[in-house]
Amino acid sequence: MTSQVAFITVVALANFGLGVTVLSRDPRRAIHRYFALFSWSVAIWTLSNGLALTVPNEPWREIWPRLAFASASIIPIAFLLLGSVFPTSNPPTPRAALRACLAAGVLAFVSSFTELIVRGAEVSDGTLRLVYGPLHLPFGIYFVASLGFSLALLVRKYRVLRGSQKLQVRYLLLGVSIAAAGATVSNLFIPLLFHTSEFSVYGPLFSILMIGMIAHAIIRYRLLDIRVVIRRGVVYGFALAVAALCFFVLAETLRRLSGYGEARIPLSDSFVLALVVAISFQPLKSWMQDLMNAYVYRNKYDYQSIVREATRQLSTMLELQPLLDYLGEVIERTFSVETIQVYLTDETERTLALRPLRHSSGTLHDAPAVLSPTSPLVAYVRSSQQTLVREDASREPENAALQSAAQQLVELSGDLGLPLVQQQSVIGLVVVGPKRSGDPFFADDLDLLSTLTAQAAVAMKNAQLYQQVLIVNQYVENIIRTMDSGVVTVDAAGHVALCNSTASRLTGLSREHLLTLDVGTLPKSLGSQLQSTLLDGHPRSQVETALPTEADRSTPLVCSTSALRDDRGKILGALVVFSDLSKIKELENEKRRAERLASFGALVSGIAHEIKNPLVAIKTFAELLPDRFSDIDFRDDFSKVVVTEIDRIDGLVGRLRSLAAPGPETVAAVDLREPISETLALLRGQFEQTQTTVVRNLSQSQAFVTIDPGQVKQLFLNLFLNALEAMTPGGQLTVTISRLHRDNQNWIQVLVNDTGPGIPEVIRSKVFEPFFTTKARGSGLGLAICRSITDAHKGTIRMETKSPGSGTTIVVEFPSAGSGVRIEEQRVLQS
Repeated sequence: MTSQVAFITVVALANFGLGVTVLSRDPRRAIHRYFALFSWSVAIWTLSNGLALTVPNEPWREIWPRLAFASASIIPIAFLLLGSVFPTSNPPTPRAALRACLAAGVLAFVSSFTELIVRGAEVSDGTLRLVYGPLHLPFGIYFVASLGFSLALLVRKYRVLRGSQKLQVRYLLLGVSIAAAGATVSNLFIPLLFHTSEFSVYGPLFSILMIGMIAHAIIRYRLLDIRVVIRRGVVYGFALAVAALCFFVLAETLRRLSGYGEARIPLSDSFVLALVVAISFQPLKSWMQDLMNAYVYRNKYDYQSIVREATRQLSTMLELQPLLDYLGEVIERTFSVETIQVYLTDETERTLALRPLRHSSGTLHDAPAVLSPTSPLVAYVRSSQQTLVREDASREPENAALQSAAQQLVELSGDLGLPLVQQQSVIGLVVVGPKRSGDPFFADDLDLLSTLTAQAAVAMKNAQLYQQVLIVNQYVENIIRTMDSGVVTVDAAGHVALCNSTASRLTGLSREHLLTLDVGTLPKSLGSQLQSTLLDGHPRSQVETALPTEADRSTPLVCSTSALRDDRGKILGALVVFSDLSKIKELENEKRRAERLASFGALVSGIAHEIKNPLVAIKTFAELLPDRFSDIDFRDDFSKVVVTEIDRIDGLVGRLRSLAAPGPETVAAVDLREPISETLALLRGQFEQTQTTVVRNLSQSQAFVTIDPGQVKQLFLNLFLNALEAMTPGGQLTVTISRLHRDNQNWIQVLVNDTGPGIPEVIRSKVFEPFFTTKARGSGLGLAICRSITDAHKGTIRMETKSPGSGTTIVVEFPSAGSGVRIEEQRVLQS
């Protein structure tokens, strides 16, 4: 095989491989099938035409030329079919002209295998000379007319189309025109005019230009939507071709310099040459890779590096505007696009609002500020959630939604519409304009842009959540800051996480210092309650305590704690809210002072009334004494009345002394069951006389309270005597002791229930006032004394009557002796 035949074979294989590559992309599309047919017909024509001129031996002397004409008859048909659908079907091809060309092509193809076009062939001086038949000239007319009609059709489309489609048509038109002009002159016009095929050998060379132009369009402008496989396949092909060329050049040089035979080189020399070429292949391939990358991508970028850096940057951005600015900067810097706009959903999550990008030169000044949810572009990306490539619309003219979306994309000066998707919902749209270089967006470009927008969507979600957290935190801080109550929160480890200015003021510690403390170093009245809530998770409500301050003073507080939990109930921390009770305590003191004054007035009035009666009797006898001093009976009555009334006044004074209820002098831990049992035993005789039944529901467990033993007996003696006086003979007295837990404190409760008529509701609030009584001979001091005793021992007493005739229940409660800390705190508050 000569070098000329080898070169022609390589050209033919290149055409054939180009057709196979296109067809394998999508065999179902007509444009791919027509292009493959065109490439294969050119490949067969190139190979058969070259073989016919370089191998003019029997029996192929006439077969190769006829095969060349047959394949040549298919070229204009295939090119016409390709032009009718490339890159779109608009404007349409006239049907009549298409049918006429097809019919002429079929006739030319059939005639090529007869003597009507090639009658015979002869060799003269080693050169093949063809003898043409009568249809040789009509064949030339058909070829030129059909090819010219196809080129005219492409020119018409070139004038109508825009963008990359126009570039695709330009390069296909230019490549085919150069190849067609050269091949037509050398292989058709010269044989027709000069009746020689001497220059036909140059015809296949023009197909090299066509292959180069079409390959350029495929690589640079996504001709026929072929993936850019040049990184591997084409690079290896070029590297192999260059290596083979180097081998042939070295072999020919070695042959000429060494004087070997015309086609002979020793095996050892050939092995050395092959070894040299093999060693240099890898550097050659790398060099070709760099050249092709520079040719294909112009602005070369590192896909992995950009994705890695963008992921790192986006993951650290928690503010939306810097995030958008960075996204626009990366896209603009990497692809050198003319414009870029970012639209994000507004607060209603329906319309898309334009978000200006700072420091971006690609901002479209007349871009609409808002995109309606019903606009074609927004509706399309929301339904498909895929990148919209404007050029794709030309391939699906029947898709009305795609056509409308692409049209709106053109109005936005965009080539791409990239949706920002979060949780299957489109939250934004990135409109990317064309590259400044005029290049289209390749498959790798689209992959990189999709990756960047996906990363940006995740980062935007994080930024939005962060902004929501900031808003909530600001809202909470504003509420806490304006609260009159102190607020302190701790985390699960007990460290202070949040406090407000009121907490700082009440504790006398700065906020900065408070944030360095934990439950162990906080003031005990706050830290102990927080610690308890952290341990058991139970809230503490309205607990009164005191906060020590300077000069051995204390600030009374009321505190409430609550556990902070997550959605699974796990304790994340605790919260205490505390308020200053100083003013409330002052008001309570003022109220008690007013009540004491009112009680004192009532007391004075009662005392005056109670003392006035015996004094009136004494005064009357004293006035009559001078006149009736000699009357023995009068003197006896006088002495009896005076003594009786003075004893009455003395008893009243004694009761008043008890009412004053001085503080307990000898307090001790007393089990209430003992004084109650002793008092009931003391009244045993009266119970028997009145046939009163006594029911004792005394607790089995101890009921210790801190109280004066003598005063507690007086308390229950008054209560039991009142119950006896209220009941008719045969009544029932029930005494019950129980334990209560209220307000984070243990209490001992005693219920004294009788079966008397009960107390009317209208006077129930007055029964504990001094000198108020419903008895004919009562003093009205018994229950008042009971209240004084309970108040002196931090207890409470109240009356309950369910309904008239159901009896009366007196409820007495004392703090349990186990609540020593609580009692001390209460004493501080009451002092």
